[in-house]
Amino acid sequence: MQLNVTTDYAIRIVLYLAIKKEITTSKEIGAAMGIPKNYVLKITHKLVEAGIIERLVGAQGGFSLAQKIDDITLLDIVNIMEPTMRVNRCLEEDKFCSRYATENCPVRGFYCKLQEEMERSLQKMTIKKLLADAK
Repeated sequence: MQLNVTTDYAIRIVLYLAIKKEITTSKEIGAAMGIPKNYVLKITHKLVEAGIIERLVGAQGGFSLAQKIDDITLLDIVNIMEPTMRVNRCLEEDKFCSRYATENCPVRGFYCKLQEEMERSLQKMTIKKLLADAK
């Protein structure tokens, strides 16, 4: 499983805003994080819709965090940016299985545990913890 680059960029944007602690333009975010400006705008739109960041319009406008850094988890960001976070198709809501064996498949049991561990780890990791670990 690999997170898409958009998710990586979204995490970097949130981290940058947490470091800056002030209204920051998309141009500055893009330059500092190595993300094309148009891509920054696409990502920030999703993050604004989800309530992770806020957009301030006007001459002094830009972006800032809408939540406290200890309230934003990596799971929050990943769930916003990724179309699915399931390690296997059988873990999706419809429980699709080409063998029609989702209820008694030992591999699916392992996938369920793996999924739970991954989500638990992402839920525990806040932006505040990431910043603390970087120091």
